[in-house]
Amino acid sequence: MMHTRLGTQKGRLVYLMGASGVGKDSLLGAVRQQHSEWLVAHRYITRPSGTGENCVGLSEDEFAWRRRLGLFCLDWHAHGLDYGLGIEISAWLERDQLVIVNGSRRALAMARERFHDQLLPVLMTAQPSVLRERLIQRDRETPEEIEARLERHQQLEATLDDVPRIDNSRELQHTLEALQALLAESPV
Repeated sequence: MMHTRLGTQKGRLVYLMGASGVGKDSLLGAVRQQHSEWLVAHRYITRPSGTGENCVGLSEDEFAWRRRLGLFCLDWHAHGLDYGLGIEISAWLERDQLVIVNGSRRALAMARERFHDQLLPVLMTAQPSVLRERLIQRDRETPEEIEARLERHQQLEATLDDVPRIDNSRELQHTLEALQALLAESPV
């Protein structure tokens, strides 16, 4: 049976969380380019896929049907949308693979209950000034909405004080190296 290059003896699910604009999708893209042996799982979401986001857009009916069929190992509702992780993640973990997914704080308790010691929750952060600049550059929100996002990010950081963090305030390669180091020091 194949193992990841980090030598894990059983599957590991890296459950990446963080505020919008912190760079989770960019990190997942870098992982795909530099670590093909790590499996980056997509999410199923009841909206069209955004640029750079690894997700499958489903209608509400499609999502509900897949949920009824038991095709999600984890699903949750946030921001008026439904999100799901497919049962393929469980199959990958059973094959002792390292799996990385863009998760949600809202579903962290469910993820912990479902995946137990295979789960490694990770909070991706960035300095407030860096995050503010990224959100401004995206040009999707008003200044008031940006400030509200920054406030929610600070609240998120405060509620997850037991979760390992990686800072994405610098170059993306630095963040990827921080993730590699975290995985090396957090054996299953």
